[in-house]
Amino acid sequence: MIRLQRFWAPAIVILFIYLLSGSCRDTGFDTDPSIKLNFSQDTLLFDTVFTTVGSSTKSFKVYNNHHNRINISRIWLEEGSNSFFRFNADGRPGSYVDNIEIDQNDSIIVYVEITVDPVNQNLPLIITDKINFEINGNQQSISLAAWGQDAIFIKPNYTDPDSGISYYLMTDNQTWNNELPYVLYGFFVVDRDKILTINEGTRIHLHNNSSMIFLGGSSIKVNGTLDAPVTFQGDRLEPFYRELPGQWGRIWLTATSKDHEFNYAVIKNGTVGLHVDSIGSFSNPTLTIKNSIIKNMSSTGLLLQGSYVYAENTIVANCGEHSAYINIGGKYEFNHCTFANYYSIGIRQTPMVYINNYYFDKNNNVQIRDLIKADFGNSIIYGSLNDEILLDFFPGLGLANFKFDHCLLKTTMETTASNYISVLKNQNPLFNNVQDNDYRLMSGSPAINKGNPNIAAQIPFDILGNPRTPPGDLGAMQYHEIED
Repeated sequence: MIRLQRFWAPAIVILFIYLLSGSCRDTGFDTDPSIKLNFSQDTLLFDTVFTTVGSSTKSFKVYNNHHNRINISRIWLEEGSNSFFRFNADGRPGSYVDNIEIDQNDSIIVYVEITVDPVNQNLPLIITDKINFEINGNQQSISLAAWGQDAIFIKPNYTDPDSGISYYLMTDNQTWNNELPYVLYGFFVVDRDKILTINEGTRIHLHNNSSMIFLGGSSIKVNGTLDAPVTFQGDRLEPFYRELPGQWGRIWLTATSKDHEFNYAVIKNGTVGLHVDSIGSFSNPTLTIKNSIIKNMSSTGLLLQGSYVYAENTIVANCGEHSAYINIGGKYEFNHCTFANYYSIGIRQTPMVYINNYYFDKNNNVQIRDLIKADFGNSIIYGSLNDEILLDFFPGLGLANFKFDHCLLKTTMETTASNYISVLKNQNPLFNNVQDNDYRLMSGSPAINKGNPNIAAQIPFDILGNPRTPPGDLGAMQYHEIED
């Protein structure tokens, strides 16, 4: 018996040490915190229009391009159980899975499905979510996007070979009508010398960070009406987003694009409303805008750079930086326009209207761009700052022609020079409700009957279709008694 105990005791100790070391041994997974997964694509787009088909499935691959096994600690949908999407990762379904192993230089397939009610008209235009992956403390994600309502969805159809940027390229003339809304996903680029015509009542919804870009020689013609304006806005339809700035990018009319026309348009809730770039020619307006509203831009309503713009009966309101940024010269005329800025998301410190005639090049040398004219007639420039106008002209060089003719201005500048004709200074125009972007004049407004009759006669109706009897009221809206 003593011999037996002596024989087994070392064996038991050795077995115990082996088991202990086994429980602590290396799992074989690469735990390097810099490890990254590779994916077959970074965005999964579901092409099905879900008002006709209720579900669809797509897939992508997750690659381990490393020389050791890896363990994905968790995969989950950002929206969790509230998501319209579901996934199956390496045979494991759900909205959350953990501990997915991938061998070295191997991959797994993730299937993603979306199911929606085909007749649910309360769905957003675009349903989005993300599938998140966590490995060794690092997080990566795949974007998911699906169409949620019956609409015309325009998504990238071209990838630039040099930059690798994908966008939709419009290579022929198009006309959009109001049967269904248009939803733009990503950059929408109008090719050179092509014309996009948008007829009355058409609704254009731009997804987050999406923009419309018009290349040289191209044009946009917006033909809205008083009863059926053309609307540009974000694609989120919930009440929270109804007046929220910054939901999309901009409408960019690039250098040498031409003959752009906006009539009865509403452009709202983006970053920049209309960006009009330099053209080098002032024979015809680059942009003619009438009877239109630009509001709730997180940056700038009208970003104008050395261009030629004519505007009448137009309201530019509630922008995070400037309502009109007139930069590096150009030629501009604004008649019966209302520039109002009571932006309440954050603190605005920049004047509503900025005008200059120069810039500094990359070598910090001043470059003069003549301001041929910047004329404001029968207009209102008024907001929450003490000074809503900044004239920034390089001293002694270049043209700096501007004029305020029968305007109501919020400014600390002297207004006695010949550039100022019958100007009302720092008098509250008595807008009806600035919080609701309602810039109708109330009874007793100092803007009533203070217009230049010659300008008023050229624009006989206001933005609401009311007759404008000379001398006319200042701004885009003629005074009429407001009914409750």
